[in-house]
Amino acid sequence: MRRFLKDYVAPYWKQIAVLMVFVVLQVYLQLQVLSETHDILNGGVANQDMDFIRDAGIRMIAMTLMYGLSIVLVSYLSAYLSASVTCDVRRDLFRRIMTFSQKDFSRFGGSTLMTRLTADTTRIQIFMLNALRNALLVPIVIVAVVIAAAMINLTLCAVLVVAFVVTISMMVLKSRQSMPMFNEVQKELDTLNTLVREKAEGARTIRAFGRQQYEIDRFNDLNEEFRDDSTKAALKICYLTPIALMIMNLAVLLIYYLGSVELQERLVTISDMILFFQYVTYFISCLAIVPFIVTTLPKTVVSTARLEEVIYYDPTVVNDPKEVSPSADSDAAVVFDDVSFGYAGAAKDAVSDIDVTIRRGATTAIIGATGSGKSTLVQMVPRLFDPTGGRILFGGVDVRDMDISDLRSRIAYASQRTMVLEDTVYANIAMGSDVSREEAEEACRLTMFSEVLERMPEGLDTVMARGGMNVSGGQKQRLSLARTICRDADVYVFDDCFSALDAKTERTVRENIRRRLEGKTVIMVAQKISTIRDADSIVVMDKGRVVQQGTHEELLETCEIYREIHATQSYAGGGE
Repeated sequence: MRRFLKDYVAPYWKQIAVLMVFVVLQVYLQLQVLSETHDILNGGVANQDMDFIRDAGIRMIAMTLMYGLSIVLVSYLSAYLSASVTCDVRRDLFRRIMTFSQKDFSRFGGSTLMTRLTADTTRIQIFMLNALRNALLVPIVIVAVVIAAAMINLTLCAVLVVAFVVTISMMVLKSRQSMPMFNEVQKELDTLNTLVREKAEGARTIRAFGRQQYEIDRFNDLNEEFRDDSTKAALKICYLTPIALMIMNLAVLLIYYLGSVELQERLVTISDMILFFQYVTYFISCLAIVPFIVTTLPKTVVSTARLEEVIYYDPTVVNDPKEVSPSADSDAAVVFDDVSFGYAGAAKDAVSDIDVTIRRGATTAIIGATGSGKSTLVQMVPRLFDPTGGRILFGGVDVRDMDISDLRSRIAYASQRTMVLEDTVYANIAMGSDVSREEAEEACRLTMFSEVLERMPEGLDTVMARGGMNVSGGQKQRLSLARTICRDADVYVFDDCFSALDAKTERTVRENIRRRLEGKTVIMVAQKISTIRDADSIVVMDKGRVVQQGTHEELLETCEIYREIHATQSYAGGGE
């Protein structure tokens, strides 16, 4: 919490200082107005001096106007500060998420990151807004009123102070006790968001298997559990406000009683007692803010801790570039040197002891059964993962010594899972690069996405639906391929991104891409031999290891696993 305040609140200390000046002015003016009432009773009413009353009234009007202006300025500054701090938090949170590797992202999960980026930051903004606008008043009012009240009557002031100390102590104690409960509630909210996201994305599958009622019941169970736990957490602190008001009202009754006794004994004047009671009323009205702040504080502390967990998280892929640059003269574009990688919590490495050289200007294919580690291997080239053992050389340089932005700008990567942005077709292809519209249209033609484009009402300017819901899986893959071949890169990686294409379309698209990228370094991951049989070199993987490497003809003669894949796919119509 201290680090969070230092990084995000402390930079605005000048604005906070100005805000505090206006808060102090606000309290000073209010107390002065109350004092003017006391003076009117003593100097005006008692002496029947109308001029004195008129002058005091004018002063009260002027101070009331200044008081109103100070409230407006405090409200503006508090809104500006709370929005600015939250804006900074969201910015850094998003930047941190963008640096996450796939391993880091999986550690948190998409739903909890979304909750932290939205609900948790909003909670901090609301708390800050109320704290700056109202809570800053409380300590200033307490000090000012206690001093002013003590100057009138020490006994009555002591009653007020004791009641206040008891109230605050009780609130702080119960607030600390409620924090673990609110932490659990936030975790349950993450789980609920994850469930909603899963069911929204898998709605078609759920309907296809007739599992709607099962999923509805499951959601209802979690939703009701969240409701019950939220209620328990709220009950822990909801009675603080009425108890606090009860204590303070009892204190007021005691003050009235003691004050009446002292009035009878002529220890104080009526005007002094009226002023004292006005101070007490002002004190209690400001104190009413405290229960709200105290009850929202545990939730805010929990939200802040959740944000800190992401913002100050040390990513597994660290960008620590050295003064090196990959060589364009090296015969090897990419070298896997005794590379191993294991996912957290896995019983064994996903890939191990990988020694493969990707020759420059050649097409190297990687094939193997599902789960053999093909995608994991190529995802380490642009550092979506870092190897847990060995090293990967890019142009003779360890990828961990290169700047990540520079490394990834040299790689055009088409992933297994096609990402489609809710933006125009052109923006989806260009992805922020300087690709011209003519180049985008040519890429669409080569990948046969132009067939889809012709049916779109605005061509390249047609806005794609979120997740590409307005096109089929094969059309999304063709869009992804167009995006990849548009880039001017040193290495092109195709990670099993032809799987949704029919045989005729795939053959045409592969041939177009082969001509387009002739002389370029290409890494192609596939499960079908028909996709990669023409590659210059084929790497066969099984159970996370390289079994053999060679051309299609060589592997048919020397590699049993490759022959089995070939025989199976030939029988199924996927071979020659």
